[in-house]
Amino acid sequence: MSVTSTVRDHFTPLAEYPHVRDSATLRDVLIELKAKYDAADNFRSVLVLDAGNRLLGTLGVNDILHALLPDYLQKTPTRYEGGSADISPLATLWQEDCRDSCRQAATAPIRSHVQPVQAVLNPDDPLAKAFFLFATQQIKVLPVIEGKQVVGVVRRFDVVREVLKAVLGEGDAQ
Repeated sequence: MSVTSTVRDHFTPLAEYPHVRDSATLRDVLIELKAKYDAADNFRSVLVLDAGNRLLGTLGVNDILHALLPDYLQKTPTRYEGGSADISPLATLWQEDCRDSCRQAATAPIRSHVQPVQAVLNPDDPLAKAFFLFATQQIKVLPVIEGKQVVGVVRRFDVVREVLKAVLGEGDAQ
């Protein structure tokens, strides 16, 4: 990783990364993910923006899948005498109407499923800051904010690629 490398040199522009407005439904999110998955690898979340391109949060694939579950599979029951907190056997009850249930759930707005952003970057931040944040937090993508607007993201994959180059000496003068 170059000492002079900045986030600006490595981020994926917003136009190339999945993003939706806060008024979107889960179906809209899935359409956006499918469009970007067909065009690129390593997109595992969408950014949720307001009308002014200000970041409101993210929706990861796990968040989307959880939102599509029926109510009886979303809540973990409290433990009680003789009972088990494992509700996974109930999933077999859902199998028959899973497709219809998912289609119905996908019409719901995403607002209640949006996750807060843990950290952001500025385009002029050193890439080492992104490295540190990925190493110390359970995140896979860091939004890049310029002014008050999202301009792109740095993915964990982007940083790992640069770490590989640094560790393996790729690009060094021989």
